[in-house]
Amino acid sequence: MDFTGKTAIVTGAAKGIGRGCAEILARNGANVVLADINLEMAVETEQAFKKEGLQAKAVQVNVKSVADIEKMVQSAVRSFGTVDILVNNAGIFHATPIEEITEQEWDNIVDINLKSVFFATQKVLPYMKEKKSGKIVNLSSLAGRNGGFTNGMGYSATKAGIIGLTRGFAARLAQYGININAVAPGSTDTGILDGLGESEIRSLTEKIPLGRFGKTAEIASVVAFLCSDEAAFMTGAVVDVNGGMYFG
Repeated sequence: MDFTGKTAIVTGAAKGIGRGCAEILARNGANVVLADINLEMAVETEQAFKKEGLQAKAVQVNVKSVADIEKMVQSAVRSFGTVDILVNNAGIFHATPIEEITEQEWDNIVDINLKSVFFATQKVLPYMKEKKSGKIVNLSSLAGRNGGFTNGMGYSATKAGIIGLTRGFAARLAQYGININAVAPGSTDTGILDGLGESEIRSLTEKIPLGRFGKTAEIASVVAFLCSDEAAFMTGAVVDVNGGMYFG
């Protein structure tokens, strides 16, 4: 894979799967915008990348805010000239029981996990349409495929919604040479699972045919492939990376 001269925005890039995606893109030549609500951590990631000679710029973004998303895209354009790749990774997890989810919690997870994907895609389209090319990869989840096991229903709903957006965008934007795909990870060893107890994690592990959680690099490598020219004939696809938990 060669991303030399390409500019990629990765949301939620300061840690976890987002950082893994940003790193593999940067190591293969991309100029990467590290967009995250935690600016301090994003700057630390930027500094770590630059020490290795990688091109990166940290940008603070609250993906709940369309104005912030617009600023994120404009920052990428000012820094690197355009946007070629967008990885919609930012998201939150919850395990709140059905009976206990409040309207505020529901709205919060919908705004962060789902609304952000729509508007980040909307804001990069002018640049991709102008060039008649672009790659967008959305991070869904196994929970969006099968409803999940221990997660809250807001998480399942938003991750399923991402699959719907991916397919809808792909059908409507293929005429502009824009490829839009999704990756649906299963249980992955990231901080997003910190809210689960030891027994819940053990129970999840027992459900995975390969007998372990995924690694961030294993998810990031699939994302990078979908961002590459090697995946030029793929659009509207949902790639499951879950250790055998779902075969779609």
